Amino acid sequence: MKNKPVIVEGDRKAVHPRGERDNKFTLLRAVGWFGIVIATPFFLWVPLGLIGLAPSIVDIFGVVGLRIPAAITIGGLLLAAIGFHRI
Repeated sequence: MKNKPVIVEGDRKAVHPRGERDNKFTLLRAVGWFGIVIATPFFLWVPLGLIGLAPSIVDIFGVVGLRIPAAITIGGLLLAAIGFHRI
């Protein structure tokens, strides 16, 4: 099923299946940004730890404990995927 463009007051706007508009700040978009905020520190921590500017994640959590930051990062990315699904 293709979205058909609708002409509203001379502007072409795509119609979503549920009639939503792209420019609204919705709760889902806020959830997406929250997910990115959760995942970003761990993305930055890995390269900073590898070059020695911050303690390594392995030094802090240990090899067995790496599942903790990995789970937090994956949870944040899942929230971002859900929040930005319709963008």
